[in-house]
Amino acid sequence: MTERKDPAYVSFTDAAALIVRSGLAGSMTPRGLRYMAQARSSKDLPDEQRWPFGLEPGQEPYLVAGRTRMMRTALLLEYLEKFPPTGRGADKGPRRNPS
Repeated sequence: MTERKDPAYVSFTDAAALIVRSGLAGSMTPRGLRYMAQARSSKDLPDEQRWPFGLEPGQEPYLVAGRTRMMRTALLLEYLEKFPPTGRGADKGPRRNPS
């Protein structure tokens, strides 16, 4: 069987699927990954924990292809291995009204 080689750059959509396929998270959506990118771009975090892509010093710029932001796959996977995704997980259905 031929070994699957990841592309050099991935979009948020492709990255979400890659994260699950790589076993870094049980589930991930492009929206969840974008939320993680925004939340982890906070200047309150130590530099090594900040999202590695963006326009700030120490971040690698996104590669823009049309209207799509692309990230270097190797850097994304390296970052997520050090700082794995956390969260509540997949939607499990309706929640109880607290009132």
